[in-house]
Amino acid sequence: MITEEMRMTDELLTPLREKALQLRIEGRYKELIEHCDVLLEKGLKQLDHKAVLSAHIHHASAFYSIGAIEEAFLSVDAHLHYCSQYGDENEQLNGINILVILYDYNKEYEKAKGALKRGIELGTRLKHWNMVSNAYSNYSHICASENDFAGALENGLIGLEMAERYVTDSSILKFHVKLNIANAYVGLGDTKHAGPMIEEMLGDSILSTFKRERAQSYDLYGRYLVKNKEFLSALEAFDVAKHEALDIKDLLLLKEIQERRCDLCEILDDRQLGFVVQQEYIKLLKTLQEQELAMTALKLEVKHNVTSIERNAKVDYLTRLFNRRHLEEVAANWLAQAAEAGSFVSCIALDLDNFKSINDTYGHLAGDEALREICNTCQRILWKSDSTELLARYGGDELVFLLNGASLDDAKERVNLLIAEVRQLKIAFNGELVPVTVSVGIADNANGTFSQFADVFYRADQALYQSKANGKNQISVFETSVTQ
Repeated sequence: MITEEMRMTDELLTPLREKALQLRIEGRYKELIEHCDVLLEKGLKQLDHKAVLSAHIHHASAFYSIGAIEEAFLSVDAHLHYCSQYGDENEQLNGINILVILYDYNKEYEKAKGALKRGIELGTRLKHWNMVSNAYSNYSHICASENDFAGALENGLIGLEMAERYVTDSSILKFHVKLNIANAYVGLGDTKHAGPMIEEMLGDSILSTFKRERAQSYDLYGRYLVKNKEFLSALEAFDVAKHEALDIKDLLLLKEIQERRCDLCEILDDRQLGFVVQQEYIKLLKTLQEQELAMTALKLEVKHNVTSIERNAKVDYLTRLFNRRHLEEVAANWLAQAAEAGSFVSCIALDLDNFKSINDTYGHLAGDEALREICNTCQRILWKSDSTELLARYGGDELVFLLNGASLDDAKERVNLLIAEVRQLKIAFNGELVPVTVSVGIADNANGTFSQFADVFYRADQALYQSKANGKNQISVFETSVTQ
């Protein structure tokens, strides 16, 4: 049910989301990063999940565009993590698409193919055939990057079949797929199929609107002509591609085209033209170097964002505690060290009692507020040291608190203080008091005997279930129940 408050929040943040999209289209990446910082902060504060997801995906795009690949990966990771809790599968597809671009940029082709397989599976389940077709097209591109032109052809043909069978008004989508298919034919040396396909594409009216695709088409045509040893015609095709790439300021594509023109001048033994092309190429490299310096300066300028983004990748966005992934990474290190030293690591599993009933009775926003209050209380009462203790949201309404170097008695003493504090809590929501209690289970690693977090957590979780079975609002230690 959409409340008036939720409707007002959406009305306030929708213009911010729209502005982010506009800044991305216009290529104003520095402004986009700063704008997304604001959008993310407001979205988290007002629990607007669309705003948070939008901020993360635009952050990723902006960081990628300025060459800050590590920061882009962190933004995608934050997007997918938040999506797992508050987004839908459509948002997951958006995250996967950005992830593929990043993997391709880093030449991490196996990871790119793994992400594309997930995208194809998800898109098929959702019947988003345009995304499925695009994923197969991208898979074809990745295969070609690995010189697997047979695989490139196979996946390109599947992508084209998908587009033709299921997608209406898909001219540009089909064109992209055909580019990859034709590229596969050229790579395989199959000029019999490549030639007619490329010539048909060059006559497509779509190229009058899409200049990047026009540049790519003439570049591909030039490579096809080189395969056929039609070197003068290839040089003419590369000249057209060069002018189109200059027009859209795609310097990386331009660099590839100029390299091909240089090679052709050597084949043709045209020294005069070769000198001109070499001078153009040197000028281009200087421009690319200046652009790289400018991007480096921009990355330094936005570096203040990185710390918060890195933390966001480890943080649960509702409670602001560490998330399960970070918990498991830290626990693995602590338990491995404790196994060598024969020292204690204690694990506290804590669960909000009757959480479903709170959601059903007072609404999910009330449940979220109750969970946040419990988390705040846990931080205040339990968490005393960042270096030897960690509080995290494991999932749902279950929290985990790790104490490195603390015995069961130490852990139980700390939890007794927490239980007493929670019993005094009065959580007000829309003028009503929401009653809250917690159940707790405690276990340890048996002086280093257990070195895997799954084993220690299982024991703590079993003790937690014992607390629930005994009537809730109490503490249980693994194998021994102590009612408070």
